Amino acid sequence: MTVKPCVSVVVIFYNPGRFFTEALDSVLTQTFTDWELLLVNDGSQDGSTEIARQYAQQHPSRITYLEHPGGLNRGMSATRNLGLAHARGKYTALLDADDFWLPNKLTEQVELLERFPEAAAVFGRSTIWHSWSPATTQPDWLNLGELPADRLISPPEMLIHWLHDESFQPCTSEFLARTHILREVGGWDETFKGLYEDNVLYTRLFTRYPVYAATNTWNLYRQHPDNCCHQAMARGEWALGKANPAKHKILLWIQRFLDDNKLKNPEVEKALSDALLPFKNPALFNVRQFPRRVINKLRHILVR
Repeated sequence: MTVKPCVSVVVIFYNPGRFFTEALDSVLTQTFTDWELLLVNDGSQDGSTEIARQYAQQHPSRITYLEHPGGLNRGMSATRNLGLAHARGKYTALLDADDFWLPNKLTEQVELLERFPEAAAVFGRSTIWHSWSPATTQPDWLNLGELPADRLISPPEMLIHWLHDESFQPCTSEFLARTHILREVGGWDETFKGLYEDNVLYTRLFTRYPVYAATNTWNLYRQHPDNCCHQAMARGEWALGKANPAKHKILLWIQRFLDDNKLKNPEVEKALSDALLPFKNPALFNVRQFPRRVINKLRHILVR
């Protein structure tokens, strides 16, 4: 009988480019070794399919190659769900194909989830990584710097933080969660093929379960022009802190989710109403120009 691994590592990829092997090697060099690696192809056409198959052939007992029927491109959420469906581990970790894990990532995160059985997931503060490029002029920095960490965070605190400031969320590659809970909450909504797909899962988790936030740094979140957010910015589809259709879509999804599940919380409702305000009154409101104290004064006038 095959022994199940402790951790399932899910790496989805779509034309990941030159950073792919570096990401995969950061799994192979983990100090924690009781893992399986699921390489889930979302219809790549850049040669990464062959790279993923080679890794699976070289490590057949630990690495599995997966793809959608017909090799289709179905988007990030459907591809993460495919990986989750095949995960055999007690815990599931996600790694984006251009990020990089520090060697002690799994060791320390598994220890924390074993120590805090009430936590659905654990995450730390990712390094926003510019210095991988010798040509950069931007310094590295840590996200979630204002979050009081090394503690359990009860629902819905993390959702409220994000509704106030959308940069206030863990990076996908920083996350380790209990597999059965990811399945229980339904994984990812496949109508979100790219932007904000992570917020679907976070909303489902952060409204139902405690999570453990650590001050540790386990992930290097690589900044480069070809990643999902930068490409959306280049196309004019998204900008952090601005009212845009992708942000509106996730806010409306959160609103429906809360209503459908009868999750009533005055603080969440107020934060969500504030976040929706610029979309209800786009001619009057620019989210980057109005401080929150102005939002609080205007919301009762403008939101009817």
